[in-house]
Amino acid sequence: MAATYLIGIDIGSSFTKSTVVDTDGTILADAKRDTHPDQPRAGVAEYDGPKLLRAVYDSTRELVQQSGIAPEDVAAVCLDGMISGTLGIDEDGDATTPYTTTLDTRFFPQLNWTLENFHDPIRRLTGSGQPTIAPKMLWIRDEFPDLYKRTAKFVTISGYIVGKMAGLPARDAFVDSTYLWASGLSDTQAYRWSDDLCRMLDLPVDKLPRIVPSSEIIGSVGRQAAMITGLREGTPIVAGCTDQSAGFIGAAITKPNRMASNAGTYPLLAICTDQFHPDMENRMAEIIPSAIPGLWNPTSYIIGGGLSHHWFQQTFCLADELAATALGKGKTVYDVLDANAAYLPAGSEKLFFIPHLGGRACPGNTDLKGAWFGFTWTHKREHFYRAVLESIAYDQYLQYRNFQKISPGLHVAEVTAYGGGAKSALWNQIKANVLGLPHVLLGREDLAPIGNAILAGYALGIYADMAETAERFVHRTSRVDPQLDAQDYYVECAGFYEQLLRQTEPAFARLTALPEP
Repeated sequence: MAATYLIGIDIGSSFTKSTVVDTDGTILADAKRDTHPDQPRAGVAEYDGPKLLRAVYDSTRELVQQSGIAPEDVAAVCLDGMISGTLGIDEDGDATTPYTTTLDTRFFPQLNWTLENFHDPIRRLTGSGQPTIAPKMLWIRDEFPDLYKRTAKFVTISGYIVGKMAGLPARDAFVDSTYLWASGLSDTQAYRWSDDLCRMLDLPVDKLPRIVPSSEIIGSVGRQAAMITGLREGTPIVAGCTDQSAGFIGAAITKPNRMASNAGTYPLLAICTDQFHPDMENRMAEIIPSAIPGLWNPTSYIIGGGLSHHWFQQTFCLADELAATALGKGKTVYDVLDANAAYLPAGSEKLFFIPHLGGRACPGNTDLKGAWFGFTWTHKREHFYRAVLESIAYDQYLQYRNFQKISPGLHVAEVTAYGGGAKSALWNQIKANVLGLPHVLLGREDLAPIGNAILAGYALGIYADMAETAERFVHRTSRVDPQLDAQDYYVECAGFYEQLLRQTEPAFARLTALPEP
């Protein structure tokens, strides 16, 4: 009897990653393609839909070839995608606009108008105060009216790519329920579009795709996609979910009181709960629907916070790159930076960093920018680097404290850490120290493709329970316990960081208001 394989594809903000697993969760092969956005000037970050489609096709073809599996043995394909954006499609399903996320800040006027006028009803119904799809639609309507008129539906990036793979016209366009929190237009708890919010924002419901469960089979691999990828024509395609939701499944954040720290492009902290409680008071948590119906993942994140490491390395660290090259043995510039920063005391000798280079998301403040505070002539490059790591940990401390407020009875025993940044032993220790919680590391940094494979298997009836399957598949490798002697000082630092954010907000607002030269 032929083996059955499942393919999970993660369309991330920096890379597209494809994985094939067998039904026991054993990984046969991985493939990866660069999908960084085009950023020709400040505030612009565009993804070309057809290029992203090509990245998916190319990585899938490599996956099939590398694994040596027969196309007829692939039971299903499931994709996830970036969350905070949208692109338009015409009646045939072809892209009418680029895909832009919150890294592209040109929609900030529409976002600010939306929140200034409708924040409370949006958060109450959607679970989020960070709507992006509705303001992006308004921005396209205001700035590119011809493109808006040509657009039959506004879809997610995974919805667009799945539509092209399956040959779906606009009338069959879909969005799965895990994206609803970011729409600004949904009654998320009821898994439907809100006529009231659409009316408030003057956006027509008929430009929105149908809402489906994450595990719905929405089509199959079409002839052209089969020819390019090597998959069998007719292979089922499952709707999938957001990249973060797929990661939560892959990391087994699928039972109440579980908590995740994803050290990726958008560093986040998230918990799992069976209660839908929008954060109306502090406005720090976004309530993401789980791909498992009835569960929710309150989440707080930093826009592009993970990009700060890359920016710092590219801007200041030529000497560290040369040192890494001299060391050889696969050492990277981050290994050198971590080693040097590890010798410093907690708090980077009172040097602080604000990591919100793209504006603050939780709570929303588009005026906030990045800054260092408190440096003197004695501070060296490693102080500045460690301050970047510590600042994100401070932000997560504030996020965790807020989770405890909106989720009475929350009891977190440990944090599951994953993502590219989880390779840093120093950063894991810092976060464990600041939060006072052990951080458990996994055998794999990219969990979203595994989550997609579990979704695909559940859709086909291979798995009866996604949470139980995720628990079987997850591979915990090590544990970082907090150093309690550092925690008290770090809590003081986190309190100062909170005060720093609050007191610099007016200055950043004035900075934003300055005219361009």
